[in-house]
Amino acid sequence: MLKLDYYMRERCGLCDEGLLQIKVALSELREMDVRINKIDIDHDDALQEEYMVRVPVLKHDSEVIQEGILDFVQIYDYIKAIKGK
Repeated sequence: MLKLDYYMRERCGLCDEGLLQIKVALSELREMDVRINKIDIDHDDALQEEYMVRVPVLKHDSEVIQEGILDFVQIYDYIKAIKGK
């Protein structure tokens, strides 16, 4: 199973759009087992300090896949490449 961390905030339009982009990418990868761990940065001061101006941020392990404006094509390509290894 591939686990991705999605750093976000409530009432964040870019975060909502980013989640939609992730869902579109995952819908094209039906056969792959991918889990999204949504992390609300507003519940942790350290996360807020690190990600406040960067959200949404999609990460795999310590690698940032995308941040700010997410694009389903880049997400799809990343997951496809990782799962192909």
